[in-house]
Amino acid sequence: MSSTNLFPTQKRHVSCNVISDREATWRTFFGDRLSEVFKRIQLLAMAATFRAFLNSPVGPKTTHFWGPVANWGFVAAGLADMQKPPEMISGNMTGAMCVYSALFMRFAWMVQPRNYLLLACHVSNETVQLYQLSRWARSQ
Repeated sequence: MSSTNLFPTQKRHVSCNVISDREATWRTFFGDRLSEVFKRIQLLAMAATFRAFLNSPVGPKTTHFWGPVANWGFVAAGLADMQKPPEMISGNMTGAMCVYSALFMRFAWMVQPRNYLLLACHVSNETVQLYQLSRWARSQ
């Protein structure tokens, strides 16, 4: 990136990032060579963290990850249905979705290890479905 200032009236952005401040300190005391070593150590730490996520009991190699990802489709469908008139809402189906989400919220909380992604998905779906149910009830 060029060091020329294209907009002279704007103030230069000062980074408050701890990592970049630490890197500047390393450069000041040890030069660019150790700064590169620091960057590589940092990348290895990030790779180890990502590897731990991949191999965790709720990581993307398990159904505890892909089930909630697929369930976000219910939330998206509910959000899309908010644009439709309330006369098109099925009270029975919306009520069934509310019960389904409530049951799976409890399951997500009780299963070991706790599945926070599934919990967030069903809390969101419960919120959307209760709103749809209230729209349906007001139109009846």
